[in-house]
Amino acid sequence: MRRTASEDVYEALKGDILALRRKPGSEVSINEIADERGLSRSPVRDALMRLADEALIDMIAQRGCWVSLIDLERVDEERFLRHSLEKSVLSYFIDAAKDSDISKLNYFVSLQKEALKENDEIAFFSYDDQMHESIFITAGKGRIWNLISRETGHYRRMRILSFDQPGVLDLNIRQHIELIDALREKDLARALKIEGEHVFKITFEASEIIRDNPSYFKKV
Repeated sequence: MRRTASEDVYEALKGDILALRRKPGSEVSINEIADERGLSRSPVRDALMRLADEALIDMIAQRGCWVSLIDLERVDEERFLRHSLEKSVLSYFIDAAKDSDISKLNYFVSLQKEALKENDEIAFFSYDDQMHESIFITAGKGRIWNLISRETGHYRRMRILSFDQPGVLDLNIRQHIELIDALREKDLARALKIEGEHVFKITFEASEIIRDNPSYFKKV
């Protein structure tokens, strides 16, 4: 289906925000975006309002718009949402998965390895997302993944920042390989353990991330 101008702006801005091409706290100019895209202000404003609903943009009447600072309380809530839904989906995946579904997961890990060689963190993160999305789709819960993608912008930005920490990308790949192995063997207990470690490891990385990027975070 053909997307509207507002949807195009929304997707582009959200991609820039999640990839940290637009930094937390940076100003967003409606006029500038409209001029760049040859649009009126209306579709740009609509896109920004959608992003504000997802807590990725702060809009203050008569003052302007800014990329939201990362809120650690929201990161914790979004991580809880991701973990709660994903652990429930794993049993559905095990029941539904064919060999080809396992192969697809391994394919995304191979792409992650290539992205790691190229030092491309954004591609690495994209393949990470695609691997997890594939689990949800195979389980027949693709719309649940769409919910996670829409509602976890602060957690996702935190994850991107965590990639700068030593050893994090290698650990991510190892955990994916272990998770796929558990799913292939239909070992739900092991898969749940690995998934929990995978989602919650950011807890142990948080202090270093905040230390290295203090201006990106909302003050408590």
